[in-house]
Amino acid sequence: MSEGLPRVGFLMEQTLGHVTYTRNLQTAFAAEERIRPVWLPVPFSTGGPLPRLPGPARSWAVRGSLRAYAALRRVGGPARFDALLFHTQSVALLAPLAARRVPVILSLDATPLNFDRVGVQYGHRARPGSVGERAKQALYRRVFRSAAAVTAWCQWAKDSLRDDYGVDPDLVTVIHPGVDLTLFSFGATRSVEAEARPVRVLFVGGDFARKGGPLLLACMRDGLAERCELHVVTTQPVPPAPGVFVYHGLGPNDPRLLELYQRADIFALPTSADCLAVVLGEAMAAGLPVVTTRVGAHPEAVQDGRSGIIIPPGDVAALGRALRRLADDPALRHAMGRAGRAIAEARFDARTNAARLADVITGGIERYRRVRGARGLMAKCQA
Repeated sequence: MSEGLPRVGFLMEQTLGHVTYTRNLQTAFAAEERIRPVWLPVPFSTGGPLPRLPGPARSWAVRGSLRAYAALRRVGGPARFDALLFHTQSVALLAPLAARRVPVILSLDATPLNFDRVGVQYGHRARPGSVGERAKQALYRRVFRSAAAVTAWCQWAKDSLRDDYGVDPDLVTVIHPGVDLTLFSFGATRSVEAEARPVRVLFVGGDFARKGGPLLLACMRDGLAERCELHVVTTQPVPPAPGVFVYHGLGPNDPRLLELYQRADIFALPTSADCLAVVLGEAMAAGLPVVTTRVGAHPEAVQDGRSGIIIPPGDVAALGRALRRLADDPALRHAMGRAGRAIAEARFDARTNAARLADVITGGIERYRRVRGARGLMAKCQA
């Protein structure tokens, strides 16, 4: 469409960690010189007329996709862009329509079937084999196959795209959700802590129950409070308890949140269900050892025994052992924190990952034009 830099519309789902992901991406793309991004956030809301639609039409995927297309129409529609990036597939049900005009890039943290496998704790219940599930599967196959390129936050999602949806793995690039490392520069300069004070354990999770907050409270009641403080950042109420400090209203990259990361000694996220929590990248960027659970793609992000400790979900005893082990060993905390920082620099750097995403977008534009050109040539030959 445009002369000069390609104009790319970014239709970004705004739920949970995707809000932080969007902000980090916007900051990183400010220095990107190969494309001209136009940001079109798709807010999550249960208000308005859409929830009154019947049956499956009330789902977030339907509402999100209609809102994404409405946002696109408000700025002139697909034809005003050289490419469109949809993050995630939950706002991309109408992407095949856009793909008739411009190349579509899909970005996702997890596939629908990935989510089905962890979704009970989100209040989501799949019905494998039902007519509705088969229809959903076919619909998403169509969405994924309309894409000129796909990016996935993790190998877990890439494997599902290949195995469950028939997507050519050569079209899928794994790009982890990036962290603005300039905000976490203190993570590169941590030293072995020698202060005579309680060890500070940090938890960051909006959904306190699903993310494992009650398990941490149980550990504190079981004696951990004798040697540790628990600092909780959440949107939900937390019952008062000795040694527990609660913080509300801290948004992505809030200076107060960054200070908590800097002052912490251990990061704990004993979640019962997650795909890939963005806060894991933040914790490693902060140079903290991480205690988390074997769910979703967490074992891809946190290397068990090297940058943290991975435990089974729901296992309070294992959580307590992991936290006590780290609390009692400053040298181990420091070694794991350094390893985590190295992982963050190699795999979770927002600027590096934005450049990789720009590579995917420009490659998708070129691939789309080649395919369209070849189809046009074939049509002429057959005429």
